[in-house]
Order: sequence, then structure tokens, then C-alpha cells
Amino acid sequence: MYINTFQYTAADVDCKLCTQYGGKKRGCKAEGCPWLAERIEAGVVGYEEAVMETFPHDAHMDARLHTAIRRFSGSMFLNAEHRQRMEYLKIRLGYSRRRDNPPYFAAMYLLTANADIYNAAANCFCRQGIEFDYAVMKNMSPHNYTLFSAARDIYNDATGVTLSDLANREVTDTLVFSLITNALLIARYGCAVLAIRERGKR
Repeated sequence: MYINTFQYTAADVDCKLCTQYGGKKRGCKAEGCPWLAERIEAGVVGYEEAVMETFPHDAHMDARLHTAIRRFSGSMFLNAEHRQRMEYLKIRLGYSRRRDNPPYFAAMYLLTANADIYNAAANCFCRQGIEFDYAVMKNMSPHNYTLFSAARDIYNDATGVTLSDLANREVTDTLVFSLITNALLIARYGCAVLAIRERGKR
């Protein structure tokens, strides 16, 4: 069995090497970076660039996205406990080539956001994936229900889920919106986005 260990570096994704780069005076000619995923993997993309390059723009959505960007603290996790819960779950479940894809980890990210939703969804995680029917829904708060629903939608149909769809399902506060934004980044680019530490463009 061959395991691909290649990882992009900053030198590999230097904008000067891109066919869309027009030199110092013209800069990038592309409307959006065609190599954003590779640049995220190389660790040269800040949170603002990842968000604004990924989601479609309109006045209402841009305002919410900029609010999410302002609250970025240098980690996509809410706190150390959020990170610990997700890392513990990854270790406990082990590695599965068929199961471990970006939508799976995006759902895991949301379902470990706080202790209550983690406890409610603990029975959902299995060796094959996530079985949402096993969740304990009784007394689940509206906040956690929104996170749970977003996790289920992203996991079941990551390609068809948009941030506006999830944000408009219920009235979502900034925290929920930010978490869903982060989960959709994970669903699109994988766990490499969890390594983003800087807010602005690098």
C-alpha cells in the first residue's frame, strides 16, 4: 500500500508561479484564487481570505461574514475544550479511509462544539460514519439544534449545502453562524483549515 505524504509548501504555491499572475504591477488577474485549497494546505492563507474567497457575496451575507471574521481569535475552535473533544473523538474512532472525508470532519467539528451537543450526539458516531437518528434530541436547546441540523445537512449533502441556506433556516446568532462558516470551510478544504492562525491575508 502506498500512502501519499506530499504536502504543499509556501514555495510551491508562490503567486509568482501562477499563470494568473500578471507581474508586480498587475498582480493576480483571476477573480478568485484557483489554488486556494493548495494554499490553505501550505499554510499561507489567513482566515479572512479563506472566508471571502469561498462564499458568494451579497450585502447581507458580506456583513455577517465580516462579523465572523472580526470574532476570529486565532483558532477555529471555540476553546481548548472544543479542540480536545474533537481530537479525542478522532483518536477513539481511529482511521477509516472510506469514512474519513471533509464532510465527516465538518460534522464532527459542529457536534463537538460544546459539552451538551457532544453528549447528545455521542451515540451517533460509529466505525462506519455518523448515524444522526441515534442522537438524544430531548431538551436540546435551539442553539444546539441549529448546529445539529447543520452538521446533518453538511454530512449528508456537502456539495448542495450553502451558508445562506443554513443561516436562513432559523434566526442564528453570530456564534452559530461562525461555527457553520467554519464547518463549511472544513467540508470544502478538509482539516487543513483548522491550522489557520492569522485573521488577515498573509
